[in-house]
Amino acid sequence: MQLSINRESFLKAINLIAKAADKRHNMVILGNIKLQLTESELILTASDLEVELTSTLQLPAGACIAAGAITLPAVKLKDICKSLPAQAQINLATQENERCLLTSGKSRFTLGTLPATDYPSLGNPENITPLTISRNRLTDLIHKTQFAMAIQDVRYYLTGMLFDVAQQQLTTVATDGHRLALARSVIDVNADLSMQAILPRKAVIELERLTSELGKMLGEQDNIVTLSFGREFLQVSLPFGEVDSTGQVSQNLMVTFTARLIDGKFPDYRRVMPSNTDKLALFNQEKMTDVLRRVAILSNEKSRGVVFNFASDGMVEVRANNAEQDEAVEMIQAKYQGEPMELSFNAAYLQDVLSVTQGDVQMHMSQSNASVLVNQLNDEFHQYVIMPMRI
Repeated sequence: MQLSINRESFLKAINLIAKAADKRHNMVILGNIKLQLTESELILTASDLEVELTSTLQLPAGACIAAGAITLPAVKLKDICKSLPAQAQINLATQENERCLLTSGKSRFTLGTLPATDYPSLGNPENITPLTISRNRLTDLIHKTQFAMAIQDVRYYLTGMLFDVAQQQLTTVATDGHRLALARSVIDVNADLSMQAILPRKAVIELERLTSELGKMLGEQDNIVTLSFGREFLQVSLPFGEVDSTGQVSQNLMVTFTARLIDGKFPDYRRVMPSNTDKLALFNQEKMTDVLRRVAILSNEKSRGVVFNFASDGMVEVRANNAEQDEAVEMIQAKYQGEPMELSFNAAYLQDVLSVTQGDVQMHMSQSNASVLVNQLNDEFHQYVIMPMRI
């Protein structure tokens, strides 16, 4: 294999996929990026057998000197390319004894390779259900809910995000058993289409990263994304080529995201949504964020508990204390309807919700030991449930 390529094009294709490489090296070859070179294109693949990212780069005439396929260490290849001068020309050539020579200007690097034929592939989805949605809406659905995914849990299905299609809406749901985040968007599908899929945590983070990167390229311009759900996989293709004056992205660099779905049954999130709430508090998101940040300084380091005292309309007391008998108390202006009540939250859970809301925020409550529904005023498309705690 022999290739001559511009540094910027090569590095961009690598940067878009390199995070999918398995840094734990459960299989040594998964720490590598697979390069497949043909006369017209270069295909780069990184995978950890849960998420697979592929960059397909259209090549100018003469870039491919000799077609072939190899795998190279992901981190080393990326770091070498980053260290080279801007607009440098990179030359790659395989050698005997499983080595690859990378030269650029006066720089020369020899890297170990592993056979491309040994690189495992996730495969492609079967029995696809395609869903089209705007990239901005998809990014919003993921961003507004991903913080509530469990990090480690024996209930493995909680370590991912549910994509639920019903009644011509796509709903994303994440929960760790203590709090739940839900976002929904209207989509153009058949009215009778109903399906669910659970996307693993790393896949959720990678998909949000890719859609956000594309958003930075396009600025105000939006584009349509197709989510191809199969029985075992989700696949998404995104264009990362040059952006023209009309905001259209060329397809000379395409990134294909493939992720293995979690095989499990996600809990019925509708059953945990609070109903029959007879108490309502309305407060400003920015002011509550500031109050929580200050009061939580003196909360218990383990429980992070903060107490809210809803005694009368107009002001709410927020307080925290710890094992050293330190105490913080602050009053915040709020509109409150209902009988006096006191309840406790994990400050971090409420702060996570406040970080994805703005303006006026509502708390719908019933009693001190019942879950609380939080949402932005006049926004029924994003809802958050937090379980109170005992202090």
